[in-house]
Amino acid sequence: MNMMKSKIITIAVAAIIIGAAVAVVFWPSENKGWHAWNPTVGEIDYSSISATPNIIGVIEEMYMIVYDEELPDPVVNAEMDFKSLVTLNEVEVEVENEDGEISMITSIITSVKSSGTGPGVQERSIEFTEDMINNMKIISYGKGFTDSYIEMLGESVWDRVVAAGNSTWNAYGDNTMLWEETLGSEFTINTLNLLSFLNVHLDSESTYCLVVWGYITNYDAVMSAISGFDNVELLCIDYSWTIGSIKNLLAVVDALGWLIGISTEENDALMDFYGRYAAIEQAVLSNPTNMTVYMEIAGARSPGGNTLTQLCFDVLGLENINTTSGINVFSDVEVVRSAPDIIFFDRNDPRTMEQKMRIVM
Repeated sequence: MNMMKSKIITIAVAAIIIGAAVAVVFWPSENKGWHAWNPTVGEIDYSSISATPNIIGVIEEMYMIVYDEELPDPVVNAEMDFKSLVTLNEVEVEVENEDGEISMITSIITSVKSSGTGPGVQERSIEFTEDMINNMKIISYGKGFTDSYIEMLGESVWDRVVAAGNSTWNAYGDNTMLWEETLGSEFTINTLNLLSFLNVHLDSESTYCLVVWGYITNYDAVMSAISGFDNVELLCIDYSWTIGSIKNLLAVVDALGWLIGISTEENDALMDFYGRYAAIEQAVLSNPTNMTVYMEIAGARSPGGNTLTQLCFDVLGLENINTTSGINVFSDVEVVRSAPDIIFFDRNDPRTMEQKMRIVM
């Protein structure tokens, strides 16, 4: 394998014949472009790589390409092991009946951890009573959050998700949300748009929870904007922590369920997600590939470390040749030099396969 890589690099990079002021790069006629080292090449739906249960479908798709075999059966009743963001506390509450008699009842307070890395974002616990959760309305500042609620609630999702930012509107323009237009950016939240919604539609019987990624840039401004409303809360989900592992992502989906009264055991989307993940995890552990991988999306950009794509690779035991952080343009020379065993492309990338594999430019 090393000899083949050396030969490819020599031909592709160094063997340039100069004649009549023309430089020509020769590829082996039978193996043009990135086919030269005979990698396994596959296409997946990059848009489904999101911080939601949908990501398991992409992992399964990658698994079948890498292993060239059918998927293992989901693990039934798999015991989930993740660090929960939710804490349940029993408290004694005084209740007065119609006759003025006072009695004590045990109530459950659900606390959800809020944190992030954006300017001013603080780590804190947000507490919700059972009545608040039963009447919860979600304001979603992230398609991933909306996707998770769609997985949990199906067609009734818009009864709970009543307003949302750009990414939800871009994906679900035909929604029937209460607020009939986007709230705008999900990085720097437009507080005027948010206040317009709250001033028009705030229902005193309901609790409203803004669910945002913890990298928002104007946390203090948002907290100030909602400070005048007793029934509005802000929950920040730490994105960097979320994409650190599948178990962290499971914890986020679990917390989103608890917000609307769906416990871990009742969260079918979560249970399905984990059963399929556990099956893949067991299959990979029993038959590791030790393969290298490269993925490219439109614009010849490549997801490196600290991305959800990297999380998919970690589950499959694949080593990403792009060791940079985030999504960036990765050098063709580096791809040739690394000669990855697996190459993935986004099937929605408008380039032809010949262009993607550098057979034609």
